[in-house]
Formats: sequence, C-alpha cells, structure tokens
Amino acid sequence: MKSLPNKIILDTNLLLLLLVARTDATLLHRFKRVQIFTYQDIALLADILKQFIGLVTTPHVLAETSNFLGQAPSWQQAALVDQLKTFIRGGVEVYAPATKLIESDEFNTLGLTDAGLAQLRSDTVVLTVDYQLAGKINATGGNALNFNHYRTGLLGSF
Repeated sequence: MKSLPNKIILDTNLLLLLLVARTDATLLHRFKRVQIFTYQDIALLADILKQFIGLVTTPHVLAETSNFLGQAPSWQQAALVDQLKTFIRGGVEVYAPATKLIESDEFNTLGLTDAGLAQLRSDTVVLTVDYQLAGKINATGGNALNFNHYRTGLLGSF
C-alpha cells in the first residue's frame, strides 16, 4: 500500500458534517444535507482527520458549503456560519482558476468543484462520499478515500 500525503481535503458533504459536529450534532436529524450521516460517522471523521497534519480546501468547496448552510435550520445557521468562518481562518485554501479547471478531463464528468478536488490528487488525500470522484482520482494515480468504505467496514477502521 502506498503511503498517503499528510494533507487532507474534505468534499462538501464531509465539510458540512464537520461543521455540524462542531456546532450541534443533533442537526444530523434536522438538516437535510447531513441526514445521511450518523453520530458514529462524526467519530469516524474525527479519527480519520487525526491521521493527517494539514487540512486544506478549495474556494469551490467553500462556496458550495456556504450555500448549503442556507438550508440548515434557521435557528442554527448563524452558529454554522461562525464555524465555517473559523474553519476558513484556520485552514489552507488552495486555488486553481476555473479557466484552468474547465479544460481538464474531470470537468466534463465531475463538474467544477470536483475538478478542483481532482487537481489536488498528488499531494493531498481527498476524502469524499462520492464514489465517482474517488474512483476517478484513484484511477489517475491520485489519493482519494471513499468515506463510505469506512462507514460500511469495507476498509475497516482508520
């Protein structure tokens, strides 16, 4: 098994889960965007993140995340936005211009946000719940982990 880079990036769904975990885990039952997750998934995500030194993100993931927070219960939106601000302040944002991403093969099949994630494939581990994204990254020699494989025990514990 190849050694993984020490930086990780979360796809939008997992970043939402992280923000919910840091704000109010009971939102798992009230916020449609994270209802696919469980309390055990919060613990699993924390265990996975402990294995990495750096957490990076892209402007596209942040934009999607910010937009989806508008669908959270109104009484928790401000707290979730505050958690997103804290995350942004403490993280590293990597950027590839959309004009470059639209020329990639990934853009045609995955869209802009995931094309940005796929671009990071060599020096960052992409943690995603998107089977197609993980498959594309791994097929091109990158580093992607499908969170669902850990959830179901397919890859065991992290």
